[in-house]
Amino acid sequence: MIRGTFTTTDRGYTGEIRSFGVREQVELRRVEGKDNDKAPDFRIHPADDDRIDYGAAWAKISKENRPYVSFKLTLLGGTPVYLRLFENETTPGIYELVSD
Repeated sequence: MIRGTFTTTDRGYTGEIRSFGVREQVELRRVEGKDNDKAPDFRIHPADDDRIDYGAAWAKISKENRPYVSFKLTLLGGTPVYLRLFENETTPGIYELVSD
């Protein structure tokens, strides 16, 4: 199921997450100076307030050798939600956020 669409920026990605009738504009900002391989590649923030942190994301490669970004969002109550961001196969430059 598609949960949002994104485009690239000079700092990472920007787009919208849609879930349960709510739409949230967010930005994935590239983490500068990662200190280890397991550290996130991106932090997820509301587009209008970088003081709030919704979670982290990691750049990965699928079994089909396709690059994607793996999200771990932390919702109210601390429940994590896992999503993946893939480039649209028919529209380059547009990325789709999908859940299982």
